[in-house]
Amino acid sequence: MITIILSLLASLTISSLASAQENLHSQLIFDPEKVSHGHVHASCVVEYPNGDLLAVWYENGVDRDDYYYTVDQDKHDNVRIGAARLRQGAGRWSEPFVISDTFGVADNNPCLIVDKQQRLWLFHTAMLGAPLETWGSSLLRYKISSNYQTPEQPVWDKENILVVHPNELDETAARIAGELRRKSDSSNPNARYASELLSRLNNPYYRRLGWMPRAHPTILPDGALLLPLANENFDIPGMAITPDGGESWVFSKVVPAAGIIQPSVVCMPDGKLIAFFRDGADEGFIMRSESLDNGITWSSVSKTTLPNPGAGIEAVLLRDGLLAMVYNDTKESRDRLAVSLSNDGGETWKWKRYLENTPGGRFDYPSIIQTKDGLLHVTYSYHLKTIKHAYFSEEWIKAGGQ
Repeated sequence: MITIILSLLASLTISSLASAQENLHSQLIFDPEKVSHGHVHASCVVEYPNGDLLAVWYENGVDRDDYYYTVDQDKHDNVRIGAARLRQGAGRWSEPFVISDTFGVADNNPCLIVDKQQRLWLFHTAMLGAPLETWGSSLLRYKISSNYQTPEQPVWDKENILVVHPNELDETAARIAGELRRKSDSSNPNARYASELLSRLNNPYYRRLGWMPRAHPTILPDGALLLPLANENFDIPGMAITPDGGESWVFSKVVPAAGIIQPSVVCMPDGKLIAFFRDGADEGFIMRSESLDNGITWSSVSKTTLPNPGAGIEAVLLRDGLLAMVYNDTKESRDRLAVSLSNDGGETWKWKRYLENTPGGRFDYPSIIQTKDGLLHVTYSYHLKTIKHAYFSEEWIKAGGQ
């Protein structure tokens, strides 16, 4: 009898795990073996009000990891924002199309949001100085569409540039430079970095260019749109906020730390904002900061418990109050891509499951949303050849355990 019971329990466990595994579905948005889009990276996915999905990325660079450092200008002029659409109920994504292409320069790091007025926003940068100057020469652009669900491609109502005027950048950079100098001598790289940091404050191009988006913007409770940014010339983040649909912008005080980039911001049920950051200072962990005034000021930065090799991350608040984080979960490489859940505001992460775990592979720069049906959708760079789309339930993550 005991043997029969144990056998039944084992069968139920195996059946449960198999069922949970079946909740993970994935496909390539396009097959790079059939049609190459060159270097494909940095995707973002959004759900339309009608249930369709739109994914964007940048593409058409040369087929190598370090293509931004080639001296061939032609390899940069063609970098553009690609996109594809998955109509509700369809089994396959549409053929990719070009959704934005600034003539003569490289476009990068797109992100999307649908605001409370049901308008679609696209943000990305145009690298004015490539190939000699790369991320630090980026000029921020945005487009807004109210006619995007019926046409195959969005019809843009408005396009503009956004020149960031950060608050308290000078004070923060001076404090950080002073701390670095106190910890080093003149031959130390930290001292040289401190001097460079201060010298860049005197250059308006460094201050106004280099502001990069990456993760989704956040819609605040009052309907304002908050765009998380970080400046590649100072490695210091800040937030751009528009309360009126892009007619005007206010800028936060910068986050009081350097060496952190590409913030992902979530708005908790109590109104507190939490920003999670990709670490650019070799700490080996995802970092975080908090705001209690709708993103205008930010707390000191602290480490989370989540390891990360200084690669792209994104967090999202789920409708049941849990936080989901998608990230590379090692300090050394990007060949594992995990999704974790937290039930205490990101203090601890109780559940984890792998979307990818292949030694020597490359799976990074993920984007995550929860759609109206409760499923989680993730897009991410797949070997820098294409974008992969995966979707799954919270239960699938929880079945993976801690």
